[in-house]
Amino acid sequence: MWQRVVSIILGWGLVVSCAAPAAVAPGSATSVPADTGATVTPMSGEAGESTAPTAVETRQPSPTRFMMPTSTPSNVDSADATAIAATMIAKMPATATPDASGLSNSLQGETAVLGLLDRYVAGITLGMMENMDDPHPLTIYEKSGSDFTPVATYEFTDEYISKLELIPIAVADKSFFVVNGGIGAHSSFAKVFSFDGKTLKVELQVESDAGGGTLTMADANNDGQVDLIADSTDYYVFCYACGVRINGETVYAWDGTGFVAQQLQDSPDATLQRAIEYARVQRYKDAAGQLTKITPPTTPQDKWNVALIERMIDLRRPTREDPYPLLAAIFYGDYDAAVAMMRTYDANELINSAGPLFTNTAADGFVDAVVWNVVGFTTIALEQDSTLASAQFLRGWANTLLEPRNPAGIADLQAVADQDPFYAAIRDAVVSR
Repeated sequence: MWQRVVSIILGWGLVVSCAAPAAVAPGSATSVPADTGATVTPMSGEAGESTAPTAVETRQPSPTRFMMPTSTPSNVDSADATAIAATMIAKMPATATPDASGLSNSLQGETAVLGLLDRYVAGITLGMMENMDDPHPLTIYEKSGSDFTPVATYEFTDEYISKLELIPIAVADKSFFVVNGGIGAHSSFAKVFSFDGKTLKVELQVESDAGGGTLTMADANNDGQVDLIADSTDYYVFCYACGVRINGETVYAWDGTGFVAQQLQDSPDATLQRAIEYARVQRYKDAAGQLTKITPPTTPQDKWNVALIERMIDLRRPTREDPYPLLAAIFYGDYDAAVAMMRTYDANELINSAGPLFTNTAADGFVDAVVWNVVGFTTIALEQDSTLASAQFLRGWANTLLEPRNPAGIADLQAVADQDPFYAAIRDAVVSR
């Protein structure tokens, strides 16, 4: 199993953190009713990755006028938002439990409306359809006077919708926005769309193990343009409710043609290059120390290198709230700190999988997961630097915890035993049991 951990970690080294885990891609591509005049082209690509843009080509619309008193917070005129909300509610399928507004009790009873370009509005209902097989449409309307004509749509199925948000990217004659939502109890997704007055495109789709939010926005590299931050945290190191996480993210930047995942790239600056090499093998403590020695970067790529490393340092730096500090130190690459935590126990306690390092802790019942992660993280660090005694000790200890005669584990313990009496004591306890 730890081989899988190593594979995941190596993926983070390429994009700072791995992309969000694959799952069934949210949403479905369908044709809208004839009077709306739009058809969605089917999407392709793995969930959690940038996909080739998909398009909704508009046809000749037929005008419809909507009027209904309601309140929808929006960046558009309140009367227009009310009208759009009314038509979305009116077009919802009949339900067994309608409320006074015509919405299902399983919906939040809210609509989200955004102004796009100079005369277009995007609208979607929030919440979940009572019948999850019913489509949950995102619709683009064109305003002409007091009339609103639906010109394009994208239908979501089997998901709930939590947010519709404008992305402030300055591109002439094009608007960007994101739909955030969820699938099941925990998983969430985000779809980024663009609209240029003719074509509705899916620019990016990502997913996360966490419910409630997948995509956030920030100027990650301080260049004055907003970037998209996709959550790629592993929330299931032990179990979802256990709280032990391997924090990660993928940063997407607009390059003029699409949203591109930013990656660490080699630098001509030798000091910065060392920090990059540390980050690639999850040694963020060492990367943090190295960044204090660099000169301010001047090239766009080196600015990205520094920004990505700094963000991951902040994500992985241990805190007092970590439910299992030993693994928090491992995920940060601070192997000395992990060993320091172990020194408070005697050797026989540490080589016992039912000992105090596990019993009545967050890791109780998850010793195998501790072993997989310790072995996986220390292995990639040792592949970069075979002289890391604390990492080699931890790997040896983990490999012999559930398999006392593991030859690779005993070899690791033997290799470092003469460097520290504590290491020797653990080696002796393992060999003699």
